[in-house]
Amino acid sequence: MRPMKFSRVLDATLGLCVFTCAALAATLFWEPGPAAAQTPKEAAPEAPSTAPATPGKQGVQLPAQAPGINPETFRMIESIEKKNRELKRREEELHLKEQQLKVLEEKIRADLAKIEEALARSEEQLGIQNERIRDNINALVKAYSSMKPDEAAALVEALDENLAIKILAGMRSKVAGKILSRLDVKTAKNISEKMAGQKKKPAAKKGGN
Repeated sequence: MRPMKFSRVLDATLGLCVFTCAALAATLFWEPGPAAAQTPKEAAPEAPSTAPATPGKQGVQLPAQAPGINPETFRMIESIEKKNRELKRREEELHLKEQQLKVLEEKIRADLAKIEEALARSEEQLGIQNERIRDNINALVKAYSSMKPDEAAALVEALDENLAIKILAGMRSKVAGKILSRLDVKTAKNISEKMAGQKKKPAAKKGGN
């Protein structure tokens, strides 16, 4: 009886082992089917819409009709634009005149510089000429002073009165007096008055006659 019980227990143990091994093998080598492989995917976040919002109940309501422009306002705007154009035109004219005045000023300055240079040359030449005149008069003074009074008087009467005055004024008083004493009375009188810086003044009429 004991060997039979042991054999049953062994058969039961072997069967349990076979069942366990079969279950384990089924777990290791089992592959899920197409339906089981599909798992629910997470819902992707919705991208923000870039399409322009269409005016709806919550959008900005545009006026059905634009308000009309007051004629007085239109005339005022037109008047302002006209004044702006006029001011711009005047500004351009002023700018042009400024440019022209600037060019004219530069030309005048250049001309003045030339005139000043010419005047400086003229003054220099005049100074040289005056110096030459003085030298010539001094030579004449020496020449007339060395002459006899009668000869000198005859030549003085023939000279220009202004030149005769310059010659006599350059002489010594004694020599000039001898020459003047031999001149015509009228000529000697005029020369003497001009040498003294005195001119005969016309006598005032009496009683308005």
